[in-house]
Amino acid sequence: MNPIRTRLALAALLVLGGTIALALGTPAEAKKKEKKPKGGKQAAVTETVLVRIGDEKITPATVQARLDELPEQVKTTFASPEGKQRLLERIVEERVWLAGASKHGVADRPEVKRQLDQQRRDLLVRTYVNEVMSANPAPSDSEAKAYYDAHLTEYQLPATVTLSHIQTKTEASAKKVKQYAAAGQAWKTLAAKYSTDSLTRNNGGALGSTTHEGVFGSIGAQPAIAETAFAVGAGKLGGPIKTNRGWHVIKVDAVKEASVRPFDQVRGGIVRQIGGQRQQEYYNARLAEIRGELGVVPDSAAIKSYVSQKKSPREMFNEAQNAGPALARIEAYRNMLEIYPDSEVSPQARFMIGFIQSEELKDYNAAERSFRDLLQRNPDSELAASAQWMVDHMRTEGAPSFMNLEADSAASATTPDAAKAAGTKGSSGKP
Repeated sequence: MNPIRTRLALAALLVLGGTIALALGTPAEAKKKEKKPKGGKQAAVTETVLVRIGDEKITPATVQARLDELPEQVKTTFASPEGKQRLLERIVEERVWLAGASKHGVADRPEVKRQLDQQRRDLLVRTYVNEVMSANPAPSDSEAKAYYDAHLTEYQLPATVTLSHIQTKTEASAKKVKQYAAAGQAWKTLAAKYSTDSLTRNNGGALGSTTHEGVFGSIGAQPAIAETAFAVGAGKLGGPIKTNRGWHVIKVDAVKEASVRPFDQVRGGIVRQIGGQRQQEYYNARLAEIRGELGVVPDSAAIKSYVSQKKSPREMFNEAQNAGPALARIEAYRNMLEIYPDSEVSPQARFMIGFIQSEELKDYNAAERSFRDLLQRNPDSELAASAQWMVDHMRTEGAPSFMNLEADSAASATTPDAAKAAGTKGSSGKP
């Protein structure tokens, strides 16, 4: 079967049944409809069997039960006759795969059992926590308004001024422009003709709105211009003003005083803020209550002793192998060596540092220092010969016979013997 089609088929099964449903099994068969006749005896009404899989029957009730489980946005896809046909086929596929998994003992595998236990645990915890938390009421409008009134400073809006400018090279030019503007000449015409600000002169010198800080998108931070604009007021001209860019004449288009955002604009955020804090407090309170009911008694001394235990050299070495990028792995190996300089895996760690430096980072000088450190500290190690070979040959095009060039150095260094420490195919660790 085409691998892509196989993956698509499996994906369809997951959409229909969900990951948990595939693992735990399909929903229970719909029970056969029964009715009691007047005589008190029961007469079974047998439903149509659509498909038989061994002793198992798939009926319209089976299909309908699965259809009822689907999300609304997916359910419409299977409402038509063609859709029901596809759904039936998917259910059959699911049952066939489930039967095969059962036949081959998949459910009895330790790793599968572990995942099933984890999914069951997570589902139970999530369901009960949601039920407990549903009893916590959402904040009311009156609570939100009370919070708003007590924190008005958090919702203040600063004063802003909207203005335009004409930038010139000299003060005399700026004064002339201001005179022309005061005499009634069109501001946009003056800006296009006299402004040296190439970013704004073609749109009337518009600088947009700013606060007292005076940060403008086109000319940067110019607090002197902003303060002058606030002092002049709406509809007025100001300047000339000297800045590091030259001289400026400004026209103030509008001034908006400082204000407070209306409650209706911030109500949603306040409700979420109060609700989040209340949810956490409610959760902590209910957790403490249930802990008390169950008699949870932590042993502080035992906990402290447990969490303060150092990791073994092997654990640290394995973590270093999976630490990700080259530099992160080198740092992890060095951390291990700092704590355990003479452990059974310390020679491997020293070799891997040099190997990564040589083969991944191409830093041959650093790699040589690392390999020589191994030769000095662990001359009797199985890796000594390999380290010497790397010192002698790593700058050449040749590759050592113990190297597996198709393997990543971090992924291949998984065993304590010399060869496999560097991703090798051999067992001697010697070139």
